[in-house]
Amino acid sequence: MKLLIGVLSILLLGSFSNGTSVSFEDETEVKVAEMANVLLTHDYSIDRWSLYTREKVSFTPQPLGNTGIMSELNKRAPGFTWGSIEKHDENVKVTGTRMDSEAGSTETLTLVSYPENNRISYYLIYHMEKFGFSQEEWRTTYEQFKSQKSQLVTDEAPVFTCFQGAKNDTMNIVLYKEADKLLEAFSASKVEKVNEETFVSLSAYHKEWKEDLVTNNKRMNLQIALRNTGIGGGITATIGTPIITTEY
Repeated sequence: MKLLIGVLSILLLGSFSNGTSVSFEDETEVKVAEMANVLLTHDYSIDRWSLYTREKVSFTPQPLGNTGIMSELNKRAPGFTWGSIEKHDENVKVTGTRMDSEAGSTETLTLVSYPENNRISYYLIYHMEKFGFSQEEWRTTYEQFKSQKSQLVTDEAPVFTCFQGAKNDTMNIVLYKEADKLLEAFSASKVEKVNEETFVSLSAYHKEWKEDLVTNNKRMNLQIALRNTGIGGGITATIGTPIITTEY
């Protein structure tokens, strides 16, 4: 796997970097670089991109219940502004946000508790969204995400990646052919498709990416969605792995 990442890094740097030597430490980094590279080399602006992880977590028994749990969360992830606790039947959810206006990033942390086997279980969701994309600074954002992730969940917690971009000069573009062109740039195999007049979605399998899902007995780990926003509005592109985790 390390050899594969090294080879892919060299291929990406030919069109992605400004000549600075860059090495990739893990598969998520490779995915971020490849997804950004595909959009940029096909003349899309990148409006935002995000990283997302989730995992079932455990907490030391707290005599103060939810108050104690929130105290422990604040130790793991200080600086979040927490909303009110939402209750639905026996499920409880609370969400906190932390914004960095200078860096143009927003972090969201959501804790969900629910009854399971006569006890309370907890599920933690951590999401970091960055507005715009800088070739020089994207790795700083990724390192910040990794650092916070290590304080919240285990190394084995899966990481989802999502990019959203736009292209304005679309007069002669056929939406499905455009989606196919993007998919071809990933060297991925098509699994499922939705082809409508103003919307196209392709699910695919990228054989070099480890994490995947199974849909209709087929493996997939890449999703591309294009939407025509109307006359003069251009095309919006959303690319996610293993699936798109935002509305599109």
